[in-house]
Amino acid sequence: MPAPSLFSVAVIGLLAGLAARWIVGRRQSPFASLTVGVLGAMLGTAVGEMLGLPVATLPALALASVAGAAAVLSLTVLIWRR
Repeated sequence: MPAPSLFSVAVIGLLAGLAARWIVGRRQSPFASLTVGVLGAMLGTAVGEMLGLPVATLPALALASVAGAAAVLSLTVLIWRR
């Protein structure tokens, strides 16, 4: 199966950022959520591909994106604790 395109990772990442914001329970601006989502989606798909997981399907891509976005958001909460 081919790897997901950058465009599909970005679009899914936008939605994953909103989901990660809800999962982590962090209040932040919508722009920050979208940024975290895109970064998390790229991280999640990269880690999934390195582990040999099939991230080319839409459900797997969405799950990897939400997991990556939640991880990135959790790290930002730990680093910039207020």
